[in-house]
Amino acid sequence: MKILEFLEKFIAVVCIMAFGGTVLPVLLTGGSVVAADQESSGAMMFFAGIYVLILALIAMRPSLAFRIPLASPAVTFLLVFAFVSSLWSLFPDVTLRRSLAFLFTTVFGIYLALRFTFPEIMRLLVTGLSALMFLSFASVVAMPAVGLDSAQHVGAWKGIFFQKNVTGRMMVWLVLCLLWLDWQREAKRWVTRSLLALALLLIVMSRSGTGLVTSVLVAAALLATGLVRGNIRSFAPTMAIMLVVLILAGTAIASFWYDALYALGRDPTLTGRTVLWDHILGSISERSLLGYGYAAYWYGAYGPGSAFIESWGINSAHNGWLEATLDLGIPGVLVLLGILGRLIFQGFFASRYGASRAEPAWAFAVGCALVAISISESVFLERHSMNWIVLVIGVVRLMELGRRSRYQQALAQSNARHQQQAYANAPAYAGPGRQF
Repeated sequence: MKILEFLEKFIAVVCIMAFGGTVLPVLLTGGSVVAADQESSGAMMFFAGIYVLILALIAMRPSLAFRIPLASPAVTFLLVFAFVSSLWSLFPDVTLRRSLAFLFTTVFGIYLALRFTFPEIMRLLVTGLSALMFLSFASVVAMPAVGLDSAQHVGAWKGIFFQKNVTGRMMVWLVLCLLWLDWQREAKRWVTRSLLALALLLIVMSRSGTGLVTSVLVAAALLATGLVRGNIRSFAPTMAIMLVVLILAGTAIASFWYDALYALGRDPTLTGRTVLWDHILGSISERSLLGYGYAAYWYGAYGPGSAFIESWGINSAHNGWLEATLDLGIPGVLVLLGILGRLIFQGFFASRYGASRAEPAWAFAVGCALVAISISESVFLERHSMNWIVLVIGVVRLMELGRRSRYQQALAQSNARHQQQAYANAPAYAGPGRQF
């Protein structure tokens, strides 16, 4: 059994690395790194192998196959809706193919959430993402053509990832998991803190302003959930301080947003994003109800996004909410809002009032990070993406905690009723020498 468990965890780490947004699928299949394409024939064969591994993982635990569709009704709805959107998609075959990739990505996230304990999930994520981090450092030294950006951000360390912002996002998840393990003392501190220093170094060298700011945000989110735990005497001052900090931060951003953008390596157009968003808003106004079909908007030389694909090399909206609207329209966005709301609000209040605060605190930090990143990057409904896997893990674990809490409450109430009935049916004591 130990060998089977080791094999299971090894395959899980391999899948985590495969979904890290790297050039590994292209490198391992002999493709061109310069024109790296996750839908090249070689990359598609690589991911087909990953799908087989995911099926093997589920086959090892057949009971999970029945739990996966019910783990989160909202996530299941998005999966089904992605496939159904092929009925009105601009490119139905593309939507079906990419929906299949989205399915396996989501199923893997649900599998991790259901199969392992939470500390085990954190250690698996840290193992896979740390391996990608070390490979990134190695690529900068041994393969600078791969490890260094030579296009828009010359000299930035992107490692083995497709782009420096992807490097930043993956390191954010590594930082969050390491902080959680260190906080809960689930790993040796010299290991977690050494890895944390290396992850922050890679973020700085990648020049990912979003990654750096989000790393600070997730650390603050974990700290906040620890500070609000306690009685009203500690809760009220902490919330007041947090509110004052938010007001001061909002005022500073509103007053000095221009300088802040340049400090983060951005210009007032957010590197051309405002022009892109203006075009996308026009497209959304034409098909806002159901969108253009999952992952269909940016496909083809004659599609509505072709001008940006050809001239700028852009194949996403660089905004999570706009991308979701293009893919699945208003229904998809509303369901996503519900999922993010669960991560943030249930995560916060469960970490404040729940019996166990560690898992909800992590989910709360994930929700805060995704909201921040989604402003400038498309992080929702992604296939082959750790961003989506982390979201799925967070929401499924919260659902499981809720189910467990309701079960324990029902069990406690049932036991209390049985005790009351037993007490009511017990014969009364009539005193010494008297008959019952």
